[in-house]
Amino acid sequence: MRSLLRLAGLVLALAVTLVPASSAAAQNAVVRADVITEVQPLGWRVVAVAIEYRHPINVGSADIPTSTFAVTATGPPNDPAGNPVTRNRTVVDVYTNNAPELDRRGPRGTPGRYLIIELNPNDVGASALVFTGMPGRNQPVPLVGAYAVTQTADVVDDRGRQRLRRTPFAITNQGVINPIVDEFASLSFTDSAGTSLNFRLFAPQGRPQRRSEGFPLVTFLHGGGERGANNITQITANQGAVAFAKPERQASDPSYVLAAQVPEGSAWITPAVQNALIELIDRLVASYPIDEDRLYLTGLSLGGIGSFDILTRYPDKFAGALIIAATGDPSRMPLMRDVPVWATHSIDDPTVSYTTGTLALMNALDAAGALVTRGQWAGNLPERAAEAEALRLWAQAEANGSHALFTTYTAGTTPVSAHWSWVPTYLNDVMIDWLFTQDLQDRPSGANALRYSAAGWQALTVATAGGTTTAGR
Repeated sequence: MRSLLRLAGLVLALAVTLVPASSAAAQNAVVRADVITEVQPLGWRVVAVAIEYRHPINVGSADIPTSTFAVTATGPPNDPAGNPVTRNRTVVDVYTNNAPELDRRGPRGTPGRYLIIELNPNDVGASALVFTGMPGRNQPVPLVGAYAVTQTADVVDDRGRQRLRRTPFAITNQGVINPIVDEFASLSFTDSAGTSLNFRLFAPQGRPQRRSEGFPLVTFLHGGGERGANNITQITANQGAVAFAKPERQASDPSYVLAAQVPEGSAWITPAVQNALIELIDRLVASYPIDEDRLYLTGLSLGGIGSFDILTRYPDKFAGALIIAATGDPSRMPLMRDVPVWATHSIDDPTVSYTTGTLALMNALDAAGALVTRGQWAGNLPERAAEAEALRLWAQAEANGSHALFTTYTAGTTPVSAHWSWVPTYLNDVMIDWLFTQDLQDRPSGANALRYSAAGWQALTVATAGGTTTAGR
């Protein structure tokens, strides 16, 4: 009897070894599915679904047809009754990978346990944000469980062997993967006066090359549509923060990136908010290896307005600024005449006036003795062409001994909206390169001895070559 059982076991083992490998692969079980988002120049988008399988998938050199999978998304824009709508998403590529991420290193299809289904980011319903309410605010779209994937055909390898069998069951996403965004720590801070700010902080990898030195800190001030308490839209509505945290930028200019969020009903010029921001920056400098001589400020729209206001109050704090679509008080521009600044604005901006905004401010800087170097080009130029224009403007400023640069985007050329001049600005690597070259140690000393008191602007004596003048609020 024992011999018969042993013989039966050998026969069963032989039968198992004779089952084609493709049959086992075709029954590969799904572990989970996650959507992948990306902060693109025009905003936060769902760009892919990553399906994880229990066993690796290897299709060799075979291409997986995009028609093999159907993807739907349920969410805004809602129907007239306010109900979420289920829409088909456009599949643009399908490939295997060994990680739940997009493969942009070259030929796709690295064997692995993940199947990546890339989607068209321009689809209706692709946005991970919805703009709602009066006043308008960007709010995150609920994405967990919003996506469903159905396999409509078998996946076969380059030898025609079945690797994934089609199934009648839809796979629903269990989670959301946010590259770069997830690397910003979600934090909060309460200043000495009791004002609280939510903020996100990106920390560079590694340590400064020298113990005595630190990393730069880039402070990004968001626009009006990102006010609130969700502590996410200030880094997802546009590329204002992530442009400095991208791997390629961190490789050349490792830095901390701070993105605080203005509470509803306030602005960056609100004294309590501004004081809390400055105190937060000081705490970060004291807590992390940050170089006080390389604090940078950048902001758009509401954040641009705040940037100009802050620089007139703290002209010796920031090494340089990149300011977009802003306005302010031209009479205060002499207070920041020694601050390196590159300002951009679309000439046909319908939201923040170019003429009474950045143009008036830069003209006031010019009148105060800060020679402004000006350039104008289309906001929709190809990236390399726009960078060439910026490089020429930078070279012209260097030749003129100018630290104030002003770029105007010509009418009708800024993508989506003429107010969105941050799109071509944060895509321009030359402008960001310029910002990282600024250093307080390189700034001439004694030209302006201006200080701001929390009690208000007091009469200040400005040392000049020909004597003294008095500036007051």
